[in-house]
Amino acid sequence: MALIRTYGRMWARNLKNIQLVAKQDGDGVYILYDGSMPVYIGMGNIPWRLRKASRSKRRGQMWDHFSWYIPCDPKLIRDIEALLLKMLPPHLRILNRQKGKLHAAEKVHEVDQKPDIITRKMPTKRKS
Repeated sequence: MALIRTYGRMWARNLKNIQLVAKQDGDGVYILYDGSMPVYIGMGNIPWRLRKASRSKRRGQMWDHFSWYIPCDPKLIRDIEALLLKMLPPHLRILNRQKGKLHAAEKVHEVDQKPDIITRKMPTKRKS
């Protein structure tokens, strides 16, 4: 089963693009970007939320592109948003106040918090 029914990636912020999203049926998850840097992740009625974010005193002038995703199952919207919020470090979603909660999921804690030592050396090319 597919997770996402329809989506748009890195669309320019303008009325025509927001209206095009409005033609898609359903709620979903959206990401606001300043250039290519994500600054906000949200969910709900995407065109309505984008118009609201455009007029927002807090977010209005902080984004110029957006991505949007409408899942096949609307019940997954909250978990998709929470997963995206958990994946990005706070400095890459500076306008979000929430951290995202995976309500129905069980968190498993690691046994050993010490990572293996790595050298970060680039592999050398073999001569042909």
